[in-house]
Amino acid sequence: MKFEVIVRALVHDSRRILIGRKRSDIPHPLRGCWHLVGGRLEYDEDPWKAVAREVREETGLEVKPIRIIDAYPEFLIWPEDSGIPSEYTLHLIFECIPLTSEIKAADDVEEVKWIYADEIKEYLTRDSLIKSAKLMEFIDALKTL
Repeated sequence: MKFEVIVRALVHDSRRILIGRKRSDIPHPLRGCWHLVGGRLEYDEDPWKAVAREVREETGLEVKPIRIIDAYPEFLIWPEDSGIPSEYTLHLIFECIPLTSEIKAADDVEEVKWIYADEIKEYLTRDSLIKSAKLMEFIDALKTL
């Protein structure tokens, strides 16, 4: 079984959160689904730089990572694995603030957009992120701003 570190960005501008939708035509556990943008930590890469790189690659947005909101493990099931977990991942969720404003979907993301914090559960329906109590507490706090 493979082990990977995944960095995810909760990019926000007060009450809005940036999300992306994975392309539908690629083999990925989240294909066609909305998610917090991010990706794999590359060999010998600093996680703080990795999350900024992933946001830039997928959205064109420059961000500043502020802190790690949560870290949690997950078994991933890739579409070609017939429902059998084949990858063990450690997710690092970073709070990030935008340094630029223009967003454009790129890489393995087909659409990006800003949503209000109270809409998050409507979009992250298949994403394990909604299981992170610390992340959901953080998002709930954004709703009051």
